[in-house]
Amino acid sequence: MNKLLFLGKGVLLLCLFATHFVQAQTVSTAYATQINATFANLDKTKIPHKLLVDYAMEFEELSAYNGTLTTQNLVNAGNYKGIYNTLLMARVQSNVAGLVNPTTFKNNWNNLRQANKIVLSGLYYKYNEFKPDAPNNSITITNGKLYDKYVNGVWQNPYNEKQVFAIASPIVKYNSLTMQVQLPSSLWYTNQSSSVQSLAIDFNDGLGYQTTTFGQLKTVTYSTAGIKEWKYKLTLTNGQILYSHSKIFIDAEIPPSNNTTLNRTINQPCNQDAFGIDKVEFYGTRPYLGTANQAIIEIDYAANDCVIRKPLFVVEGFDSGLFGVENGLGDVDYLMFRGTTSNILAGSLNGQLNTYDIIYINFKNGKDYMQRNAYLVQDIIKWVNSVKQGSLPNVVLGQSMGGVIGRYALRDMENRGEAHQTNLYISHDAPHQGANMPIAIQYFARHLADQFVSTPVGDMNINISGNGGAVTIEDLQDLLDAPGTKQLLANYISSGFSLSNTVGDAFRTELRNLGYPQQTRNIALSNGNHCANPQNFNPSDNLFSLTGNAQTKLLTDLILSLTPLGGISSITLAVLFNEPGLLIGILPGNSKFDINFNGKALPTAGTTTQIYKGRIAFTKTLFKLFGWTPRITVTLTDRSYNNPVNLSYDYYPGGRYDSFISNGGTSASNILLSYGINMQARENFNFIPTPSALDVGSGFIVLNNNDYFVKYNASTPPTGSKAIPFNNFTTSHNTTNINEEHISFNTRNGNWLALELDNISNNEDNFNCLEFCSNAQIIGSTLLCSTGIYSVSSLATSSSWSISEGSSLVIMSVSGNQVTINQVNPSSSGYITLNANYSNTKCGTASVSKRIWVGRPNVQDQNIYGGYDNVPKNTQSTFSVTPVPGATQYNWTIYTNSNNCGCTTDSNGLTICPSGTVFPKFSSNNSTSFTTTSTSASVNWGNCVGTYTVNCVAQNACGTDGIYYKVVDVFSSTGGGGGSNPCEGELLVYPNPINRNGGSGDVSVNIVYPGDPCDDDINSLKTSSTNQNQITIYDFYGNKVYSNQYATDEFSIKGIDLKRGHYILNVFTSKGFSKKEILIVE
Repeated sequence: MNKLLFLGKGVLLLCLFATHFVQAQTVSTAYATQINATFANLDKTKIPHKLLVDYAMEFEELSAYNGTLTTQNLVNAGNYKGIYNTLLMARVQSNVAGLVNPTTFKNNWNNLRQANKIVLSGLYYKYNEFKPDAPNNSITITNGKLYDKYVNGVWQNPYNEKQVFAIASPIVKYNSLTMQVQLPSSLWYTNQSSSVQSLAIDFNDGLGYQTTTFGQLKTVTYSTAGIKEWKYKLTLTNGQILYSHSKIFIDAEIPPSNNTTLNRTINQPCNQDAFGIDKVEFYGTRPYLGTANQAIIEIDYAANDCVIRKPLFVVEGFDSGLFGVENGLGDVDYLMFRGTTSNILAGSLNGQLNTYDIIYINFKNGKDYMQRNAYLVQDIIKWVNSVKQGSLPNVVLGQSMGGVIGRYALRDMENRGEAHQTNLYISHDAPHQGANMPIAIQYFARHLADQFVSTPVGDMNINISGNGGAVTIEDLQDLLDAPGTKQLLANYISSGFSLSNTVGDAFRTELRNLGYPQQTRNIALSNGNHCANPQNFNPSDNLFSLTGNAQTKLLTDLILSLTPLGGISSITLAVLFNEPGLLIGILPGNSKFDINFNGKALPTAGTTTQIYKGRIAFTKTLFKLFGWTPRITVTLTDRSYNNPVNLSYDYYPGGRYDSFISNGGTSASNILLSYGINMQARENFNFIPTPSALDVGSGFIVLNNNDYFVKYNASTPPTGSKAIPFNNFTTSHNTTNINEEHISFNTRNGNWLALELDNISNNEDNFNCLEFCSNAQIIGSTLLCSTGIYSVSSLATSSSWSISEGSSLVIMSVSGNQVTINQVNPSSSGYITLNANYSNTKCGTASVSKRIWVGRPNVQDQNIYGGYDNVPKNTQSTFSVTPVPGATQYNWTIYTNSNNCGCTTDSNGLTICPSGTVFPKFSSNNSTSFTTTSTSASVNWGNCVGTYTVNCVAQNACGTDGIYYKVVDVFSSTGGGGGSNPCEGELLVYPNPINRNGGSGDVSVNIVYPGDPCDDDINSLKTSSTNQNQITIYDFYGNKVYSNQYATDEFSIKGIDLKRGHYILNVFTSKGFSKKEILIVE
């Protein structure tokens, strides 16, 4: 299809903006007050046309539309209204020819608009402005006030005469190659009616300018679609010719032949158009609240023979109507629907749909009460049942809001005892528990719709953003207050800026009590991703911002650009038409709007923060070229709001809506930035949360934050109070695990739906691809000793393996979904990272990694930390080691090097100690050894004075690696701290390090004691029963490598033969002290 601006079904709701102007308005009179004070002393009766642009708050630069065509003065409905509103602001008296209040202006146009016809509106005015040299010659300025100037009693005229000419179409996009065009006299506004001689229009159809009269119908036909520039030529009675121009996008499929078939009624025979579509005008008969609705039914016959045999009803979703009544089929139509299903990415769905007679229901009022449109669906089903041939059952597919309407229609028919002859009901991303439109955007829209400025003459209020792009706040106003909008939104901001869900909650209660059709198989499709990944932003991230000096029309354009409706905003049109002027416009030279707006996504669940702030200030400067600067500066509005709800709906998993501009990533954003205007918008947001599309809990239970992140799948659906009320359901799955665009199809859900439509029993797909989500994994141990086997999901039909870390440690052998890994060298250890990519046609691709330790632990830090080297008895110490790579456990041991507890050894080799002797033990198990996953251990030292070694060894299933030993002397002092006793002397050891090759191997030891006052203390502390110094040397694994006794305090250890490494020299002195030293052998 050539749908350049394709919009998803139910386009929706951006809809929700604006408030109805009959409601209370916030009106700023600050500008009127200041400008009137400045102009109070001028005699305004002397202003020739009673329109003075210098008096106005200017929404558009009138001089830009002076009858000369430029690339920057294309006219659309938005800037046309901006021109008109500027003229209203320029009035120096209430009564000016042709000018009516904004509401009348709007209604005059809307009342004449109709399908297949484009009704133009135009204006031609003469107005006045100050002469450039007025401050020097014809105006007096005193204290910022303006006065008329008289010379010799003669008034000096300060005013020049100007003119403005503009014609606009109410729409910028039309979905047909043929139309009628008219400019009624009632929509021609002028104060120069007698000066107009003729009007001619060039429709860019190859016929050139064609003269037309007011009210004359012109039939325009194009042979090709695309952008068409319409030029308007106004000839005045004085011979002057003025020009205006606009552009329109003809967005129409080119049929095989030129076919202008009109819609038929149900009483007329089949009348297929060039695409084979039979369009039927259908009028409902069952009223809701006294009124029935209408629809255009688009029928695509499977056999192309105008016979319905196997009906499949497609119920469209929310239809905003913002594309204008001129486009009779609304935002979307059947061809757009088939464009989503015929895409190759939709799998086998298109082939299945071709076997059905498709009845596409296109509501005339797609934002009406859902009950009223449900009754209309019932009428259509009954009519189809009355004309179809054979007895094949119906299928009802409801998309977006249409899914709720279809459900209501079928169940209500059952309750009324009416045969719907339907055996399959399909809900496609339908908001059974409400839809989400970001509350920040709703506040933004409400703010714009509520804010007005008073005209200087004080008789009218003009919406500050009412001069928006092709769609304005005036165009959006009815949408927010439409019954369907209130019923659709889970959280709705009222015109009073408060959360008001009364209407929506009442409808959802009615729907919940109604339940689901009982005579059908009910299935549901959510466009939220199967892996329950959120949207691509975080709570409280910016959704949109606009800062800079710009026309206020950009505010409405920004709202539109945040949603699929952005296709008709000036931002998009500037890119589409290649006309930057549509985007920037022409800022009035003497006026400046300082705009600062920001909206954020809802914050983390359960928190409150500001999510919206908007401010507009306006400055008007007079005569700045001459250095005279009477200046009016006012703040027109400044508001902010916090989030009124507790959950983070904007970022939850679900069918998403895509905006037309992203954060700095489009040419539109770049154009704005070049003018000093910073406009940013999030590229998408959650519209239908997955639990709403699947109706988790059927609406009978309040869902919490965690419920929105459940990976819902039909193989293991939730049960109990949070059960899903569908016979089968699926969520979307794609290679990137992102949320799909609302009511879109891809290969996964397209194939899933095709199986449901094929009329073959028991071949349905209970979709479950959890093993391809974030919990996808490589199966196998994280520890490899010599060999290991690793695998991925058995659902994978293809896989690839690689090692990205430590590849030299192992050899890998691949066999499909399984890999065998062998250690290369048992003495080498370290980490490897094993990577796998696996896929199948059903679930897509998953990428996973696993970090695996190979071999025994590898100690990096050979230290034991904590505790003291000397501690009093009956105290406790805690030791720790640095975590060892590859270690799964730590084995802690206490060795006794020597003690002086009076213990003896009997003839049997048993050690016998005095009663009450307590040796050091670990506090965790009261033992001299224990194994733990912890890197720390606490020791209770007991009451046995001596020298002890605390040892720690790292271990895993592959082996061990010693960390370190710490030698601790336990002494009997009751003094505090556990530090060394100053009277125990000093141990001198030399040489240290010991040169194993070049030296003798002897080690000299000298124990030096201090004199008084330590002599008495030494004698009192002495517990040794021998005069010998006991010498023991240990390696770092706790092995005793040398032992001897020496009678003197200075001695030499002769001919010691030790390997290179570190050793512990333990000396238990003859005076009862324990000393130690680290020996280093080189």
